[in-house]
Amino acid sequence: MDRIDAMKLFLRVADAGSFSRAAADLSIGQPTVSRRIQDLEHQLGAELFHRTTRALSLTEAGQRFYGRAQDILTEFEEAEAEARGLDKEPVGMLRVSAPHSFSKLVITPAIASFLDKYPHVRMDLMTDDNYTDLVTEGVDVAFRLGELSDSALMAKRLLVAYRGIWAAPSYIERFGAPVCPESLKDHQGLVFRQSLQGQQWTLKHSETGEEHRIMMDGRFRGSSGDTLLQGAVDGLGIFIGPDWLVCPHVKSGELVRVMPEWRGADLPLSVVWTGGKLRGKARLFVEHMQEALSQLENVGR
Repeated sequence: MDRIDAMKLFLRVADAGSFSRAAADLSIGQPTVSRRIQDLEHQLGAELFHRTTRALSLTEAGQRFYGRAQDILTEFEEAEAEARGLDKEPVGMLRVSAPHSFSKLVITPAIASFLDKYPHVRMDLMTDDNYTDLVTEGVDVAFRLGELSDSALMAKRLLVAYRGIWAAPSYIERFGAPVCPESLKDHQGLVFRQSLQGQQWTLKHSETGEEHRIMMDGRFRGSSGDTLLQGAVDGLGIFIGPDWLVCPHVKSGELVRVMPEWRGADLPLSVVWTGGKLRGKARLFVEHMQEALSQLENVGR
């Protein structure tokens, strides 16, 4: 079997986590897939998969080969596109990972325009609030919120999101608006559900730099940003959120900013990838998302 085809088959099996699922995807027999992978392992002189009756997983050699095979196939696709005169039109599958709320509110609305612009690209979007393993999942680029831990991944910070304090007009009409950090204790806070004791908000004065830490809690908690956002829109309490999360609701008047001289801790947004330069489809998509994000900044300031 051609080595390019062998690498494509290897990646398909690794992504599927099963010989039978990969065979079904490709409409070929499972024994054929298994034999071709064995032939590839023989050519390489290394086992690529741990095989058990219940699971299929990459060996250490398989994980290394996975990353290199992706790079080689990307180079091949780009060379093929150039030869066809499509060098300015990327081709092939783009796999992206991002947190659920960010995917729902920012990435998904921007996908159609990206695919319209690059008709030879296909896209696979994985949404998970836990960090996805880029190698085992075959991810080209991942969007991550917050400070990054040290790792072997390449990273680029896209922005540091401003986080304002927001409430629905209906909430303010019923309970009034807080005027200082201490007055927040008399209000319902919309907080993440990780702690039974509520959530500590760190607030910073935009002019003086003065900081306050306030323990907030309320009648409603949630496990994702978009869940808390909906609670805020429905008048259940006061919410701290970044521009990109609240933008549509601020523009529609469903949320207004309270205590405008105070802000929550800023929230970095970065992209990470496995190695080398960010290039091809991944680079173009990141640039596309930067343009989309620029339209969501500076809301309510």
